Amino acid sequence: MAKKVFNIDSFPQGYYMSWFVTTQAAFAITVSLSDSSGTYFSATKQSENINPPLALGASTVNGASLILTVNIPESPQILNSINSYNITRADGSTVGFGFNISIEDSDDNDFNDANISLVAWKTKG
Repeated sequence: MAKKVFNIDSFPQGYYMSWFVTTQAAFAITVSLSDSSGTYFSATKQSENINPPLALGASTVNGASLILTVNIPESPQILNSINSYNITRADGSTVGFGFNISIEDSDDNDFNDANISLVAWKTKG
């Protein structure tokens, strides 16, 4: 059983947040997003068809310690590739943050088993 936990500590409480999660895998994959205030989503899918997405939505970051969990019980390991970035104004000040995480659950190294996009930005200027 493979499980991976990502601490998303750059998303401040009070920021707006959105997520989009797709899977394309033979194994069942569960992805959850939660913090100290509760769970934003937790969904499971087992399909090699990308449609429909596993999860999509938006919320305000309500609590502290935002955690993304990927659980693939049939997989011996979970590999990941992460691209994190800042959303900046023309003057260089940061107004938001983003993460793109690609997941590999086997040994074919195509990193298409789950793709997770998380974005958070200031609610106002």
